[in-house]
Amino acid sequence: MLLRKPIHYFVFGNFLIAFSAVALTHLSQWGKKLTTGDLHLLVFVFFSTLLVYNLNLIEGMKGLKSSGFRSVRHNWIVKHEKFIWAFAVLSLIVSVAELTALKKDTLIFLLVPGFFALGYAVPIKLPGMKTLRLRELPFVKIVLVTWVWATFTVGLPLVEQSGLAELLQPKNFLLFFSRAVFIFAITIPFDIRDMAYDRDKHIATIPSRFGIERSKYFSLVLLLVFVASSFVRYSSGFCSMNEFFALVISALLSAGLIMMINRQLKELFYSLGIESTMIIQWTVVLLSTLL
Repeated sequence: MLLRKPIHYFVFGNFLIAFSAVALTHLSQWGKKLTTGDLHLLVFVFFSTLLVYNLNLIEGMKGLKSSGFRSVRHNWIVKHEKFIWAFAVLSLIVSVAELTALKKDTLIFLLVPGFFALGYAVPIKLPGMKTLRLRELPFVKIVLVTWVWATFTVGLPLVEQSGLAELLQPKNFLLFFSRAVFIFAITIPFDIRDMAYDRDKHIATIPSRFGIERSKYFSLVLLLVFVASSFVRYSSGFCSMNEFFALVISALLSAGLIMMINRQLKELFYSLGIESTMIIQWTVVLLSTLL
């Protein structure tokens, strides 16, 4: 009970998801000597993630105040509007400052995923359509989240370290695919969490179309694909045996959390438990290097 308030700030205020982005980005830098630019990139990833997710809260707050469905998380967001605004402004300032420390190739590469990340959070005008957030398009939210997260956490560190040509290496295609599959698998539970709100806003998602149980099994299949792609990376010499087994363990732990999902689970389980799978993966890989 005593820890609930700081946990709400940490999780609902999007600090956990920002640290998770840093953890996955650092995994892509694994085994390489970090330069000053790499460290600046990690700071940028943290604050840009915090910015995008807080902008999403700010934009969604208009609907929350008039929505017929309000969860514990939604109530916290509405109650702490000034706090969210303050960190959105701070994140914007730090993100812009960190951009000046990144290489030209990194800035060029950032243009497209940066646009889609902002389009996820704030409304944009699409040809022949009304102004909306990209996350409101049917079945687009999960694909957009998967692609942007894989691009940010794999593409950005590779380009910052070795330039745009590094993206064409087969080992990096495999890493991108593996990361994207993992992100897709752990994002489905959040669509399960948001089913009531998405239904209220008429947003079509995988769980709303196929139901909770089928969505959970789909997540598990994706985790199997993640393990298979990790094995291909290991057998191709792109990662060590210890790292491969660490990734398998992280997939098993993620699968266990996903299997626990049901309609009675509290919202904090998703925001704390499922989001933590990214940090768990980073931690297990880190520990594997000590063996």
